[in-house]
Amino acid sequence: MTHGPGDNVGIGNFGSGNMTFNGPVTGQSFWAAPNRPAAASKVDVGVLTVLKEEMRAVVNVLRTQRDYRPRRLDAGPLAHEARLPVEAGHLRIAAIQTLDRGPRSAGLSYQTLIQEYAPPVVLLVGIAGGVGRDVRIGDVVLSDEVVYYDARREAADGVHRRGQSQTVAASLGHRLNEFFAATGDTVPASDGSTFRVHRGPIGSGDAVITDRDSEIRHWLHTYNEKVLAVETEAAGVAQAFHEEMRRDSTPRGWLTVRGISDAADAEKGHSYHELASQHAAAAMLRLLPYLLFDPPAS
Repeated sequence: MTHGPGDNVGIGNFGSGNMTFNGPVTGQSFWAAPNRPAAASKVDVGVLTVLKEEMRAVVNVLRTQRDYRPRRLDAGPLAHEARLPVEAGHLRIAAIQTLDRGPRSAGLSYQTLIQEYAPPVVLLVGIAGGVGRDVRIGDVVLSDEVVYYDARREAADGVHRRGQSQTVAASLGHRLNEFFAATGDTVPASDGSTFRVHRGPIGSGDAVITDRDSEIRHWLHTYNEKVLAVETEAAGVAQAFHEEMRRDSTPRGWLTVRGISDAADAEKGHSYHELASQHAAAAMLRLLPYLLFDPPAS
């Protein structure tokens, strides 16, 4: 997600070492989730969103699928469940919105998804600021690497940033290869138009970037000249994934699906939040069949 003015991964390379990271709907009736995820509650893919526009776009997509239903979780958020037809069965999906913006809330919401649904794959779906040379507003970035830009040492002679990169798990990298081989670099939108889909690194951190000459932007492209976008939640999900790998559920990984809503510069605002969110949700729908690892549900 990327912010406008006034807005309320995988192997990581950490300097000398490696680390593995890899709005409410009204008029509905809800029921409480059990304390522990029952087998019937488990899903194949979990989805996290942050902004209301992001959640609305994802819900609109899920409503077109089979057995859509909202479900109030004991932890508080309203989950949106659906089943997507795939070969020989269905892919089960559940989506929730984080309580707040930023990596900490995203990490906690990741844990909620794992506890309630135990998905092997989690998608972070929403918007971002484009910083890549060929990335335009309305495009979508599927991130196969996250560069964390906030790790740094501040000294009298200036800021010394410490590069931290996190790549997606190899199993998900192969699925991305299959997706792009079959789909190409354009995806149809709900209005009949098409938009471009890119694959590459994104920058993630707490700082919101609204300056084309930002020191962070310059550093990101020094660290990896192919960084395509910047946002503020992926680092939190990456850390949560890293910690969850120690548990019995053994998740396979997570991916970031980001619609470009601005150029992370002084013109940054809300004008294209809806468009970018809709394109991210459309790309998510196209990607989902490639993310099924376990036998499909009947």
